[in-house]
Amino acid sequence: MSKTFFLRIIYRNAGNLHKITSSVESVNGAKIKHLNFISKGKSFVGVIAFEASQLIDFEKIMQLIRRNRDISEVERIMDASMC
Repeated sequence: MSKTFFLRIIYRNAGNLHKITSSVESVNGAKIKHLNFISKGKSFVGVIAFEASQLIDFEKIMQLIRRNRDISEVERIMDASMC
């Protein structure tokens, strides 16, 4: 059974959204459900929702995203209404 996780991500305008999405989808069984990013000056700010089967997969995805140097901030959102 999959669980939906939400992350708020801020990354540089020069960054590549494809790197973020491919990091999520590189984890076996993870699937992106929703992306919502907007430009805020020199950064993009948004929320990514994805399904993962286990909490271990979520932690693996967080590590992969944080390795990307274009990412300024990543935090988990517990409330889906933030999307």
